Amino acid sequence: MLSQQNRNLFKLVIGQALLLISFTMYSTVLLYLLVQQYKANAHIVAIFGGMAAVPPALIIFLSPKLGRIKNNKRILINLQLISTITILVDGIFLIKHINLSSIGVLYFILSAVSTISGSVEVGFVPIVFQEDEDMIEKSVDFQYFMGAGIIILTNIVSSLMLVRHDSFWLLMTSFISAPIGIIFYRSISYDTSLNIQNSIEQNVPEHSYLKQMLDSLYQFSHTMPAFLIILFEAILGGLTGLLFQLLPLTMKELGLSVAVFSIVNAVQKTGDLVGGIFAPLIKWNASTFFTLDYVVSGSCFIGATLSINNFMRLALLLIAGIVMGMSGNVFEKLMYRSFNVGNISAMHALVTSTFALFSVVSYFAVWINVKTLILWKIVGIITIIFGLIIVLYHQKKEDKL
Repeated sequence: MLSQQNRNLFKLVIGQALLLISFTMYSTVLLYLLVQQYKANAHIVAIFGGMAAVPPALIIFLSPKLGRIKNNKRILINLQLISTITILVDGIFLIKHINLSSIGVLYFILSAVSTISGSVEVGFVPIVFQEDEDMIEKSVDFQYFMGAGIIILTNIVSSLMLVRHDSFWLLMTSFISAPIGIIFYRSISYDTSLNIQNSIEQNVPEHSYLKQMLDSLYQFSHTMPAFLIILFEAILGGLTGLLFQLLPLTMKELGLSVAVFSIVNAVQKTGDLVGGIFAPLIKWNASTFFTLDYVVSGSCFIGATLSINNFMRLALLLIAGIVMGMSGNVFEKLMYRSFNVGNISAMHALVTSTFALFSVVSYFAVWINVKTLILWKIVGIITIIFGLIIVLYHQKKEDKL
């Protein structure tokens, strides 16, 4: 049994790695060609980023349907096939320089399918490992470090290939790796008789489900300081996502090659990985940590806009990435410490939709007629202000005691 689960773990991790390589390389080429080939401005780039954020914002409305899925593997592979075909067609459209509206529609479909696929996979993993908690946690550990490592390496390789060659071979690699990844998923074998029961009875009336969602929303918005931190993290997550989406334009403003944006992404992801490694050593409470997080990362964002050496800019982004990488671990612990574990799934769905909602809203910032370097400075200032608000809230709470 253990050897079978280890084989499944290997197949799952390799399959995820190959699909991640495909999606990352495709996304890199898309951003590169939007600026380099289509001469897209910040508005166009932001629209594409916003399209990717809409499906996660709406995924909460599909939660009842997702909870009733029985054959996770078949549906998951079908969704992966749709994603692979979409990447292939959209990649051909990019090569043929087809109009942006067609590329945008396919990109939105890819984002929607990938979002649903991610939720389906969450339900697939426990079945694969027969609800073995140790194996499930091991798979999560592998996925986290593998994902960060692959994104770093893929960004570096992509940048070098874009500088020395062009986007064609990156797209070819993307086209090839995804089908191979699906093959690994298809080869996963497990006991299909295992049936994990849904915590919500299938015959619960619709109005009861809606009332449950309203109760969850009330609990979500009245749990302090968790809600305050979640709100700030969602706003900043949307804004920083916008900044990194606009990196190709930022490179042009700095007088650098557009292809260099992939290296900058890799530096940030390296910091994220390092932060994740050291995060378990953090013993501070959430309020103290996020105050420090916001002050440090906000200061780094502001510093990166100053007239300094480009290597210093990379160093500041690395420091910000490390602190932000730590925050992911602390944030997950905050979730479990603040909310009822029996209702954690509903809380997590609300958090996901909150993050995605602010990601969509943040893309409207590009309609402010300012350079992207000014946006970096504005986001830095907002980040520091959020840190100070947490300090004031914590101080006010202590004064009441």
